Amino acid sequence: MSALAYLDPNRFRRLLLRSVVLPAVLGALLAGLLFWEVRQLLQADESADRSDAVLAQAVHVRQLLIDRETGLRGFLLTGDARFLEPYDTAGARLPEALSQLESLVSESPDQRARLGALHRRRADWEAFADDELRSFRNGGSWQKRVVEGEGKRRMDGMRRLLDDLASEERERADQHGALAERQARLVLWGGAAWLLVLGALLAWMGRRQLVVLSDDYESLLEQARAQADALRASEARLEQRVAQRTQELTAANRELESFSYSVSHDLRAPLRAVDGFSQALLEDEGERISEEGHEHLRRLRAAASRMGQLIDDLLRLSRLSRAELRQEPVDLSALARDVAEGLKRGEPGRDTTFDIAPGLATRGDARLLRVVLENLLGNAWKFTSQRSGARIELFAESRDGHPRYCVRDNGVGFDMAYASKLFSPFQRLHRPTEFPGTGIGLATVQRIIHRHGGDITAEAVPDGGATFRFTLEESHP
Repeated sequence: MSALAYLDPNRFRRLLLRSVVLPAVLGALLAGLLFWEVRQLLQADESADRSDAVLAQAVHVRQLLIDRETGLRGFLLTGDARFLEPYDTAGARLPEALSQLESLVSESPDQRARLGALHRRRADWEAFADDELRSFRNGGSWQKRVVEGEGKRRMDGMRRLLDDLASEERERADQHGALAERQARLVLWGGAAWLLVLGALLAWMGRRQLVVLSDDYESLLEQARAQADALRASEARLEQRVAQRTQELTAANRELESFSYSVSHDLRAPLRAVDGFSQALLEDEGERISEEGHEHLRRLRAAASRMGQLIDDLLRLSRLSRAELRQEPVDLSALARDVAEGLKRGEPGRDTTFDIAPGLATRGDARLLRVVLENLLGNAWKFTSQRSGARIELFAESRDGHPRYCVRDNGVGFDMAYASKLFSPFQRLHRPTEFPGTGIGLATVQRIIHRHGGDITAEAVPDGGATFRFTLEESHP
């Protein structure tokens, strides 16, 4: 049989089905047999316990009858009323004791017949006892009946009925005990025999399955070797292709860096010329240029300056993707305090409060994470510039057991309908005349956060402040 035939899913399922279903069926049969046998054993044990209870209750009834008979006789012979105490006590307890005995033998017609006779004899004895007590108290002739033992004969009849009831229950208890012993032996020996049969069958099936498996082992092993050889060849080709792509990517990065430098150098030269000649015109020909011409030249110089800043930001953004990412412990709280001090020194008159949570620590590239805080805190500083009592916070929240760092301010905020534009280069949600900037900062922040394996989101309300939340997971260079 070939390896491919052995690997047929339908064949494997049939093999598995035989290996599982047959032991399960045999185990279920064994469990059913043991359950039935144990049930029989429990029933026999329950019958034995019931017989023991009948015997105990019969002894109790017998003792109550004796107490009643001896109490009556002692009172009649001595006249001492103390003998009536056991007589009365036994009379009060007898009905309940007899009722319990009846409930215990309710399933035996013979025993119920004996109890019926016992009730009749007891009623006869009770009538005799009442008559003797009346005769004693009225001064009648009660002595002859006591001396002749008439009351004792009646009581002996009841005792014989109880003795017969107890004797039958003992026989029944012996029978139930013998039955319970036989059932116990049957459970033990039958279960052991069934387990031996089941073990032998399972051993035979296991050996048969092993034989089937061993027949296909060599072909499977040969196929696995061929696949391993093919895999090693494929890995070698893949490593060669990866090395080639790495060389191509390295060359492309060098070309991109060279292009970025060329763009920076070639664009800056004409921009410097535009700015320089505009300044020269203002200084040399300023008196002959109209006020409108002055305004045009100032706008020209501002546009050149803005273009230079855009070039710097673009170069900085492109370098972030190529810079090597270092892993080291970073104290975000200390970095944030340093950035906040720098912002305050730039505008010492600002009414702004920084609330930076202590102990915010992580792992990452300290240089790049400082850029993140400079942009986020700088944006918060910028967009609270028109707010009296401005407040800027840095703190951490817990999300699924991981920290999520938050920068919150109470500045001008923005409309969440345009939030998708926040992290795109050159996208701005405010006019340059209101708040300066090139729109590169948040794109830079997002790229750094992504390189650290995290993510960043923003939440804001127009004129109600903004909150930026970011995570820092395991970094990916």
